[in-house]
Amino acid sequence: MLVPLIAGCSGNLTDLERSGLKGKVHFVEEHTYKAHYMDGQWGAGVPGRYGHMMIEYDRDGNYLVGTAMNEQGDTLGSTRCRREGGELVEEAFYTPSGIQVGRTMFERISSEEVQFELWEGDRLRYEGANFYDRNGRIEKQLGLENDVEVVNHFEYDRHLMVKNFQEDLRGRRIYTRHYDYTRFDNHGNWIFKLVYTGEEKIVPELAITREYTYF
Repeated sequence: MLVPLIAGCSGNLTDLERSGLKGKVHFVEEHTYKAHYMDGQWGAGVPGRYGHMMIEYDRDGNYLVGTAMNEQGDTLGSTRCRREGGELVEEAFYTPSGIQVGRTMFERISSEEVQFELWEGDRLRYEGANFYDRNGRIEKQLGLENDVEVVNHFEYDRHLMVKNFQEDLRGRRIYTRHYDYTRFDNHGNWIFKLVYTGEEKIVPELAITREYTYF
């Protein structure tokens, strides 16, 4: 499990910049498919049941609302942010009917560390800390879920995340994912990426597409 990586970031960059996005992005619409090989290249196949979302930013580049959808485009839930003094302190989770069912609380410890707690009702489901580099990108996430501690690592090529992997505290690898970005729009934002699961990049498992709306 991963707490949203946009939230709680460090530094003076906007949420757009921390996400590696260029231009005055208003909406990001993302869809996940099974990777499908046809006519000599990998493309999007059958839509996934999950992995469909819309993210909204304001004119200042702040993350406002996230909406999760199914493959038919029906809303499954949404998140809304609360800030204090410009700092993101809470991300609340709502059902399609507007009932709050959970929240993630953030507390900045330093410019490099933000601690978080993810609650479902009155139950603490997940807690930990995000650690960021000088560019505001997450480098490591420590988490405790059901008394099991794990460490998530993230690696980048310039502004794009190209690998993440999870280990237990003994250093045993739990999973690894690699990402290849193959198409970009006129602003330089990626619109197609392949996801490989495992240590070797042999056959992609997923294809993810994006569409952007700009101010």
